[in-house]
Amino acid sequence: MVDALRVSLLVTTDLPPDTDLKEFGRLLADSVLTLQRDEVTYPALLRGGVFWLDRPLPPSDDGLPRAAAEELRFAALLGHLSVARPPGSARETVADAGRAITAAVAARYGDLGSPPAVMAIRSEDVRERTPRSAILVGSETAVAPLPEAVPSLSAPA
Repeated sequence: MVDALRVSLLVTTDLPPDTDLKEFGRLLADSVLTLQRDEVTYPALLRGGVFWLDRPLPPSDDGLPRAAAEELRFAALLGHLSVARPPGSARETVADAGRAITAAVAARYGDLGSPPAVMAIRSEDVRERTPRSAILVGSETAVAPLPEAVPSLSAPA
């Protein structure tokens, strides 16, 4: 068992086009507050930035609105999952977070065709690839625009 763990994460999923990114970010952060591995529950903290990975689709060629399935937009979170005393490995902890995030997204947005992708990434990717327009989210903080330099996202890991 590891005493403390910090894993850099990428979470991506399709969302309805009218989704509020602040709400989505809060949903992700709140969904991992209590993770579960078998019968063991343990607290976790997710901090990062949420943002759209695509632009809204223009109207179809005939000027009519696109079908709901075509209007889904691709959103992402780049951030860090911290756990004081995980009951398993980093891989198992990411899997636990993935199950919690998938359940929360399905409960809030319904069946979007595929579950969110939740994967461990390099810490450098979080620092280098989080756009300045990302909205900062965290389990213990209010949602706010991402400032120029956020220690949890820009400090060396």
